[in-house]
Amino acid sequence: MTAENVSFGHVLKQIRKDRKLTQKMLSQNICSQSVLSRIENDEELPNVLVMQNLCERLGVTIDQVMTLHFEEIRKVNLLLDQMAYHFFHKEYIKLAALLNQPAILDQLYLDTDLQLYYYYLGSCEYFLGKDLELALQHLKHGLSYTFQVDKHFIASNEIQLISCIGRVQVDLGQKKEGEFNLAYSMELFYTLPNERIDCRLAKVFYNYGLFLYREKRYDEAMDVVKRGTEMVRKQKSYYYLEELFRLEGLIYEAQGKNEQCEKYFKISSAVQRITNL
Repeated sequence: MTAENVSFGHVLKQIRKDRKLTQKMLSQNICSQSVLSRIENDEELPNVLVMQNLCERLGVTIDQVMTLHFEEIRKVNLLLDQMAYHFFHKEYIKLAALLNQPAILDQLYLDTDLQLYYYYLGSCEYFLGKDLELALQHLKHGLSYTFQVDKHFIASNEIQLISCIGRVQVDLGQKKEGEFNLAYSMELFYTLPNERIDCRLAKVFYNYGLFLYREKRYDEAMDVVKRGTEMVRKQKSYYYLEELFRLEGLIYEAQGKNEQCEKYFKISSAVQRITNL
């Protein structure tokens, strides 16, 4: 299949796979899974309403899907995979180098890709640049690409963005707004079906638990942290596990429970050694 004759169904399928959605997840309450399968295999042309709803769930517009070509999708996916790798491993200097490549925004077509770009950019600014106002601006800009309060389909990246916005707001002294977004991100997490839970959502638990710990709401903080570590274990991941165990140790330390405190500091150090191998 050449770039010139890539079909709507083929591009839709590539974007769905990139978003890590099954046909069942994408088609839910829009059309039957069998109809979506026929659309992706160019056996059926969807009506405009179905097409619009499918694109909305994927975080793209119909025009974007119609104008994309396979080779463009492949190149963008490779770039996004590199960014995701550095982000997952907290390699913010390498991530920033990718984000600052000349004309990189010209390579990103989809709203969800632009959302990731600004999510990563805001995170680099937070952890490297230390310009909290600019970090918050980037994170809010990223969220604005797809998020609507009343929409039925919430994506993992949107939940992470809301949590990170809350964390930066708290650091900026916007405590009320920050606490709302931290709690809201947790609320949204529990609306996700199991198949859409991503290990990167561990950050949502860490951010909220850290806030509660600093507010000396130790029992609430411990509950959030333990739920976070349980989620990470179920996902068979180490993502943010070191930070969650260390935070659990800090909570025990604040409560004067020195034995438990030392135990979780040691576990945190062990996880750090494993992840650095």
